[in-house]
Amino acid sequence: MNQNKTVYLRGLNGLRAIAALTVVIYHVTLPAISDFGNSIFKIGFGFDGVTLFFVISGFLITYLLLLEKEKTNHISIKDFYIRRILRIWPIYYLFILISLCFAFYFAKINDIYSFKLTYYIFFTANIPFIAQTGISIIVHYWSIGVEEQFYLFWPWVIKLIKNKMFSVTILIILALFIVKSGLWLFLGNNSVLYKLFVVNRFHCMLIGASGAMLFNSNNKVFMKVVTNRYTQIVTWLITIILFGGILNVFIPAPIIPEITAIISLILIIGQVDTSSKKVINLENFIFDFLGKISYGIYVIHPIVILFFSYIYANLSLPIVIKSIIVYSSVIFTTLVLAYLSYEYYEKCFLKLKNKFTVIESANSGFLK
Repeated sequence: MNQNKTVYLRGLNGLRAIAALTVVIYHVTLPAISDFGNSIFKIGFGFDGVTLFFVISGFLITYLLLLEKEKTNHISIKDFYIRRILRIWPIYYLFILISLCFAFYFAKINDIYSFKLTYYIFFTANIPFIAQTGISIIVHYWSIGVEEQFYLFWPWVIKLIKNKMFSVTILIILALFIVKSGLWLFLGNNSVLYKLFVVNRFHCMLIGASGAMLFNSNNKVFMKVVTNRYTQIVTWLITIILFGGILNVFIPAPIIPEITAIISLILIIGQVDTSSKKVINLENFIFDFLGKISYGIYVIHPIVILFFSYIYANLSLPIVIKSIIVYSSVIFTTLVLAYLSYEYYEKCFLKLKNKFTVIESANSGFLK
């Protein structure tokens, strides 16, 4: 494959880092994963790191496919899926094997050694997640399943639609949002169908995809509005407020993912656009490093949380001291393991993946 064009989107790894760390910290006190009880502070984020991941995914995958289409007048679906397999599958399945071993000591054996495991093997973990019957140690795999399902159809859409792709994308987003809102209004938030739309946030990924189309075409109105300094300041302020969960009290539940997705897209464009001065610049060594290992962070962290919840279960300390010890132990250990995974395991597959790459991306995180 011709790899003479390398794309590097500045600040994107920084946003990946924020998304990954947000998920880890949120899960530390999630009952489905940990067992710290009320012995440490619960840091509940209103800002949804998984939605940020979804938007980044839709944006980057679409942007790279559009560049490939422009360069070759063609999109190789086969090569696309090979790239996805080599990036996602190795650590995904390795972690399942490790989880099977941990189940003997840290989880219910009957829970993980059951038919439910089939959902995780075939990237449909969102199904037991919707039904609230997921396997705790790998319950977070639901979002990876959603992304893999999105990849089943989205590259074909980009490949086959010749004109008005942006209009088609917006129509799909509106249709999905209207159906979801209708289900919430008429069936309630406990409806399985409503939960299906809440979990399978294809429209959030499509919001990222629509942004990629406007960014790729250098739409002047879009770029001027989104990269405006005041727009970026307001967006970062809203993001900081969302982290505290304050706005969630006042925002209707059905539109929280959409608001988070739009905010995420504005943050993405504000980072990757090289012509404007950053309000907050995420392009630095630390964020770049964390972004590169973000997939490992996301995959590995539940076992780390589970391990320390057993280690510190009977640790009698003031809540402040214990909280510091728990959060620092979980984050540090997760980062070390994610780095080792990336450097000595995932990179082997990334080298193979490059053989099937037309548009090479230097953003080597989760979605590259």
